[in-house]
Amino acid sequence: MFLGRGGQGVVTAGRIVAEAALRAGLFSQSFPEFGPERSGAPVRSYVRISDEPIYTRAPMENFDVAVVFEERLLDSAIMESVRSGGIIVLGSESTPELPRGDIKLFVIGARRILEELRKPRSLNLAMIGALCSATKLIPLQHVEDIVVRRFGEENREVVRRAAQLVVSVEQTA
Repeated sequence: MFLGRGGQGVVTAGRIVAEAALRAGLFSQSFPEFGPERSGAPVRSYVRISDEPIYTRAPMENFDVAVVFEERLLDSAIMESVRSGGIIVLGSESTPELPRGDIKLFVIGARRILEELRKPRSLNLAMIGALCSATKLIPLQHVEDIVVRRFGEENREVVRRAAQLVVSVEQTA
């Protein structure tokens, strides 16, 4: 599950990850969920990935991985939706304390990367790079290829830098 705000590229992030999964020989589906269409409103995008065909079309309630674009969106409902042993990839400059110790937390200072690379509208690409590094599910090269095809060569570095700088945080809860 990807969670961000309208205008941050949440839906595009889900589609890129689903396409990269297909390139990796996996099965995938991607679908968005959002309320009133306005910039800044919360937006979710769901991606299912499997090594077997996916037949279900039901909404998703629990996740193995949640990619949360900004710390302000990380709430108890998200925490409860991540399965035990799951992963949260969080866009944040700080490291929050999670109330559950059975979730792996990865933090990426995505906004700092975007400022350094002068790519302020590429938060979704940074979050995908961090996701690839945190989960090892999808080869980073597949994501890079899709990003270059869609957005140009100059955006490859956003994905790479985020994959390199994502940090695993030990939880004590």
